[in-house]
Amino acid sequence: MVDKKVAIITGAGRGLGEAVARDLLGKGISVVVADMNKINIYKYKVNSQFNDSANIMSYQVDVSKRMEVKKMFASAYERFKQIDYLINFAGINRDAPFIEMTDEDWDSVISVHLKGTFICCQEFVKLKSHGNGHIINVSAACGIQGRKNGVNFCSAKAGVLAFTKCLALELSPRIQVNCLIPSAVDTPEVRERYNLDTKEGFDSVVKGIPMGRLGKTEDVTQMINCILSSNFTTGSTFYVNGGEYMS
Repeated sequence: MVDKKVAIITGAGRGLGEAVARDLLGKGISVVVADMNKINIYKYKVNSQFNDSANIMSYQVDVSKRMEVKKMFASAYERFKQIDYLINFAGINRDAPFIEMTDEDWDSVISVHLKGTFICCQEFVKLKSHGNGHIINVSAACGIQGRKNGVNFCSAKAGVLAFTKCLALELSPRIQVNCLIPSAVDTPEVRERYNLDTKEGFDSVVKGIPMGRLGKTEDVTQMINCILSSNFTTGSTFYVNGGEYMS
C-alpha cells in the first residue's frame, strides 16, 4: 500500500494558501485546510471524483491560540492517522506609521505570524514522533529590507526567517524546515493592496520586476512541490518574486 501523504496548510481560506491546497489535492495528497474563518471545502473541488470525506478536512482555527491548534492537530491525526507536511501561510496585516501603532496592532500581528508559526510547528513536531517530514514557513522580503508603516509585520517576518534556521538545526535530519518568500504574485489580496486593476498601479509594480510580469499562483505551487520533493535541503530560503528582491 502506498503511503499517502497528509498536509496541514494554515491560512488556506484564500490566496496562496488556497492555491497550494488545491494543487496538493490534485496530486493526491490529503489536505487539512485551516483558516481563522470558516471554509467551505467544496470550493477546493479539483475534479469530478472529488470526495471530501476521503482527502480533505477543514478546520477553523486561530493559530495564535495554543488550545485551538492542539485540537486541530488532534482532529487531523484522528482523521488521517498521520501528518507529513506543515505549511504556515496564516497571517494578517495591521499597517500604521510607527508612532501611531498601538499595542494591539503590534501584538496581533506578532501573535499570528510569529507565535502562530511557533505553536503550529511545535504541535506538528509533537505528533511527528517518527518518519520524515517537511515544514515550510512563509516570510516576506520586507523581513530583510524593511518597509514604511509595517514595523510589526516586518519584525514578525524577520523572526520567521531566524526561527526557520533554528528549527532546521534542531530537527535535522528527520524533519526538513525551509522558508518561502513569495512576492508580486497575482492574488486578490495583492490586487487590492497595490491597486493592480488600474494601469497606474499595475505598471508601478511590474516595472520593479526584472522578469517583467506578475507572478502566478502556479509559480508558488511549483516551488512548494520542489521543496516537498527534496531530501537534502533544510534551513534554506526560497524566493518566488521574479527577481523583485534578490539576496
